[in-house]
Amino acid sequence: MSRFPRKEHSRLVNPPPPNSIRFFRIRAGLARADLGRKLGVAGETIRKLEQCDTWLDADRAVEIGRILGVPYELLGFSYASDAYAWATKAVPVVGEITANDQVKFARTDRIVAGSAHLPQGCVALEIKIGKMRGWNLIYQEAAQLSMSSELLAQQGNRENFLVHLVNGTTWWRHVLRAQTIGLHHLQSQYVDVITDARIAWVSEVLGFELARYPLPTPAQLKEKNEPPSDKSAAVAR
Repeated sequence: MSRFPRKEHSRLVNPPPPNSIRFFRIRAGLARADLGRKLGVAGETIRKLEQCDTWLDADRAVEIGRILGVPYELLGFSYASDAYAWATKAVPVVGEITANDQVKFARTDRIVAGSAHLPQGCVALEIKIGKMRGWNLIYQEAAQLSMSSELLAQQGNRENFLVHLVNGTTWWRHVLRAQTIGLHHLQSQYVDVITDARIAWVSEVLGFELARYPLPTPAQLKEKNEPPSDKSAAVAR
């Protein structure tokens, strides 16, 4: 069961997940009737979609997305725990990667749009320096693993882990076993090697995403500022 309440005006006992059609429709300056005409359906169909009286499938979201100029994954977005499986996920920004590939954790209010395939519990670190500046590194915050031979082999030649050291610092580095048992070297291209480090935990990097579209906030999804044409239609009725 979702911990987020369903929209109060839904007419169904068990409505489908909420979506963000209304937010992006209003942002585009379209009334329901306007969007319906462009889509070839009645404005009532748009109302049913927005108010969770009918299921929003991915194909219909693609059609609406073309009209509103946003990716279909964003139209299925909501903060509900049972949101559409094909929809964008909300990924909190928990810090940044700075000089020498060091991680600086900092809780923010920022939430970026993550791909639908991401597992639950993913967070983002904004890369601030280098060729990947502006990208977000994605990982699971709770997935803290102990370094092992299996993980060392798994990383291959890539910088596949965030590495948190016993001294409290965290790095995005490739890990090599040191000669002394229990110690490791952390290396990365073009930066100095950190030698004989004692690792507290590592977390696997799940991928990199470029935050092209801002997500609506919970407050914005509740706003009721309809385009004038929609209000006029309501008065006429």
